Amino acid sequence: MLYQQSQIIDVMIEHINRTEEIRARLFEEGKVSFLDEPNQIKAIEKLNEEMAEVRRDYKIKEKNSFSTASQVVLTD
Repeated sequence: MLYQQSQIIDVMIEHINRTEEIRARLFEEGKVSFLDEPNQIKAIEKLNEEMAEVRRDYKIKEKNSFSTASQVVLTD
């Protein structure tokens, strides 16, 4: 099935517009809340710090893995 470029663009625009629809529906259903309380902000900051530490650890492990892999000699 072949689509014309204008049809593809129409589908993409519709998909983008559905995002706003979904956001509005979730807000109306009470499934959206604002995290602006002091304890919530502290929790978010703590999570951000923990994630930064996880990313640092991952980068170190990745670098060590590349270093170890570069020293491996495959023989037949």
